[in-house]
Amino acid sequence: MRQFLDARRAVAFRPSLSDCAMFAADWIAVLTGQDPAARWRGRYRSIEEGRTLLAADGFASPAEVLAPILLPGAGWMQAQTGDVAVLIEAGEEVMGIIGGGHIHALRPGRGLGAAPLNRAIRIYRP
Repeated sequence: MRQFLDARRAVAFRPSLSDCAMFAADWIAVLTGQDPAARWRGRYRSIEEGRTLLAADGFASPAEVLAPILLPGAGWMQAQTGDVAVLIEAGEEVMGIIGGGHIHALRPGRGLGAAPLNRAIRIYRP
């Protein structure tokens, strides 16, 4: 996981290539060999366009894409390193990866950052 995070520290936030959804999808692909975001990768230039594509496919948010392919976790207190977390940032769902007591996520204009684990509203286990 450390190598995965280190490789993304210098990567700028870019919709459909390196946003929070693709960050989580990349991690899932590393663990499972399957890319849950392959259908949308490289197809949108803004977060709004991404939402439109997801809505056309019947998803209200990127996190809904994860629900059928990952195991739901019991909550942030039972979260383990490597789990995928959903949190709210600036009124939007953001996906990140749990490492230690933090949720690591890509953020517009700020790159890779960390939020306290207790901000997770949902946890998924790859």
